[in-house]
Amino acid sequence: MNAPAPDRDPLGGYLYAEKPPRLARQAAGAVFLAVLVLAALSALRDWGDGRIAVPPAQRTFERFADGGTAQYLAGQLARGAFPTALADAERGAGWLLTGSLGPRVRQGCPGWLFLVDELAVHPHARADAAARLDAVARVRDRLSRQGIGLLVAVVPDKSRVERAQLCDLYRPASSAGRLDDWMAGLRQRQVPLVDLFPVLDQAARAGQPPFLRTDTHWSEHGARLAAEAVAQAVRRTGVAAAPPRHFTLSAGPEHEREGDLVRLAGIDWLPARWKPAPDRVRTTTLTAAAEPSASADSADDLFSDAGNPTLALLGTSFSRTSNFTPFLENGLQAVVPSFARDGGDFWGSAQQYFASPSFRQTPPKLVIWEIPERVLQMPVAPAERAWMEDPVPRGPGG
Repeated sequence: MNAPAPDRDPLGGYLYAEKPPRLARQAAGAVFLAVLVLAALSALRDWGDGRIAVPPAQRTFERFADGGTAQYLAGQLARGAFPTALADAERGAGWLLTGSLGPRVRQGCPGWLFLVDELAVHPHARADAAARLDAVARVRDRLSRQGIGLLVAVVPDKSRVERAQLCDLYRPASSAGRLDDWMAGLRQRQVPLVDLFPVLDQAARAGQPPFLRTDTHWSEHGARLAAEAVAQAVRRTGVAAAPPRHFTLSAGPEHEREGDLVRLAGIDWLPARWKPAPDRVRTTTLTAAAEPSASADSADDLFSDAGNPTLALLGTSFSRTSNFTPFLENGLQAVVPSFARDGGDFWGSAQQYFASPSFRQTPPKLVIWEIPERVLQMPVAPAERAWMEDPVPRGPGG
């Protein structure tokens, strides 16, 4: 008797050489059904606990009709306990079995992790970078009309500075000139800037890593070098940093610091022996000294702007990591209010600050704007493009 012909797909190809055994099919079906039941029970529990909720803004007819409600609910369900556990298990297995760190993180040399955003090639990179350059120039012009200066500090990619730690990890050739092109664009538009690459590169070459191994951000050493470079650039602008603030510095004991790239890869839940070794760091404590009380001669300052900070710092998580802002304050011996935002990319911090009461009521004399290199060529979202056209509300002087 001839063997039964293997099953075929609609295009005439073979789906498999033999039909899977009945037991295997039943087992697969049982596992699939169990996953569905567990997912449903998990969603019901999360709903009952209030961890999944659809706010009134998502329950309108317009949002339902355009699919917005379904998209919002899908996002809520994906963050439930059971889907999160499955995702963690998948990422852990991928790392342990194949060395994969998921879609957002790559490993270079052993123990050195890098953010994929730095390695991405964007379809309209030059046009989007040029649009952001024009936006920076527009911000400079708007601030200048209000008597406010601008200083831009671009943070070079970790994969650029720590290129010796890439090993077999590929950094696209198209990104080689990204930093120099951006700074050349700023100079062409006569925007004051501070180049942080030389001091960070020198530290890397000297074997004093300015970036953390398991984190996308700079180390305290790198943050301090960058802060000193920015402080020098601030002094060159002629703006007097005020009010004064003096610090005493003390280094704490060495301890382990697990970086954000381990968490982003989704393997932070694994036992320590199965994860990339954490960084060993010493955290500096900067203690502000008590300033002397105002004398009678300065009583008039109570009714003036003399006590307001003359500087404002905009930026991203780089400004909020490894004591960068305290190091900057220490370098200037003055208060530097920080309006930096985690995940602020190019425009998030600036958009929020320029629309805030802080800017309207107590404008500074100089705005320091920290921008990571990796965001320069990212696609410009519609909301960001709209902000670029009118980035700074017109003040009394402009």
